[in-house]
This record gives sequence, C-alpha cells and structure tokens, in this order.
Amino acid sequence: MAFRPEELRGRLDEAVRTYGDWVLWEQGAPCACRAASTLRMTAGCRKCDGEGFLWSGARKLKGIVMSAQLDRRLSSMGWLTPGDLTFLPDSHARIHDFDRITLLAPLPVEPEVLTRGQGARDGITGLAANEDRLAYRAARPIDCFLHDRSDAHLIHGDTYVLDGKHLQWLRAPPDGTVFVVIYEALTEWVAFSTPMETIDRGGSLGQRVLLRKRHLVNLAESSRGDLAEACRIPG
Repeated sequence: MAFRPEELRGRLDEAVRTYGDWVLWEQGAPCACRAASTLRMTAGCRKCDGEGFLWSGARKLKGIVMSAQLDRRLSSMGWLTPGDLTFLPDSHARIHDFDRITLLAPLPVEPEVLTRGQGARDGITGLAANEDRLAYRAARPIDCFLHDRSDAHLIHGDTYVLDGKHLQWLRAPPDGTVFVVIYEALTEWVAFSTPMETIDRGGSLGQRVLLRKRHLVNLAESSRGDLAEACRIPG
C-alpha cells in the first residue's frame, strides 16, 4: 500500500514526537565583518567576537538525533568526521547552514587543557578576575587536575566551581598554571553541508541535517550569546 506524501510526512512527524529529543535551535547569519579585507578585522569584531556568525531567535525544537556514522553512504562520500550527528527535525522546521543546535541532554565533552588567566589575556570579555573560560556550558563536573601533576586533583566546591561556561576559582592556582578540566556539558552543534531534503512525488518529507560540534567548524570561542537559562526557554 502506497502512502501519499502528506500521510507519510504525518507518520514521520509522529515518530519525531514519540522518539525525538528537545534541542535548542538558533538561526545563524554571517556577520558583516566577513566582508572585511583582512582577518585581523574579523578577529577583532565586537559583534561576533571573531566567530564570523551571529545566532538569534532561540526556540525549542524536537527531533531525532543519531550518529551520522550510521549512514554508510555519507561516510563513503567523505563528508563526515568522527562524532558528527544526523538530526531529523519536525517536517515544519527549516534549518539552514550554520544554524546552531544545542542538545539539552548533558554529554561528556573532550577534556580541555586551559591556562590560568589566558582568557583575560586573550581579551575575552565578561570574565571576572577569578574565572577561566570553558568551550561549552558545563552541566556536571567530572575531574580537574594540574597538567604536570595528574595526581593533584582539584576538588569541585572546594577549589573551583563550574558555572555555565565559566570556571570560577575559590582557591586559584598561580597565573599561567596549566590544568585539565573534564566535565559534561550542553553541547553546541552547527548545521553544515546544506541540510538535505527528502522529496517524495513532489512533496517534502522533511530535512536530514548534518551536525558538527561548534568548536570544530572553524569558529573561535565567543564571549557573547551564552545559552543562559537554555532549559527554561518556553517550547
């Protein structure tokens, strides 16, 4: 029995509603600094902090998140890097290149090697004197230790606390100390390679979006636009 496109789209949307997860979706747009003639001007842009893109219009969206490696065709075409995801949103959503998707389920992220006070020296705004900057919004601390002394574990709540993308020191090590922090976070992903449409007899059945972690898409860390209160944005 053949389904009409609208019937099949309805079945797919039902699968998304039943098996999908909530994410935060923000529309991406190139910053005007991308038209600058030198990279120096782009890196110094005070609107996008050198990311080259701006994100706005945060809203909750439901979709099915899967490992992109499950699609052998995409892997064979060389489009994927380890860790990429496939996102199947509600068929009414229209996701475009460089839109940002934040998973609202905490996930482990790559351990970060940081230098005490480097964020302030790099000109990242919004950092207090006792703070260093994380790549993602922390959800749960796992471990923190000195880089040259892996047995010197720093205790969360005693030596430091994690607050969003800020690591706040309660008893800060000397400036310039290199340390490692391991944590779970609300990870940010960027849509790339133009979201693909599934077309059946002239009708769209929705998109299949490839996602790559934000810090792997040639974007510098931004000191603005944190996803404060992400989970409290009304759906």
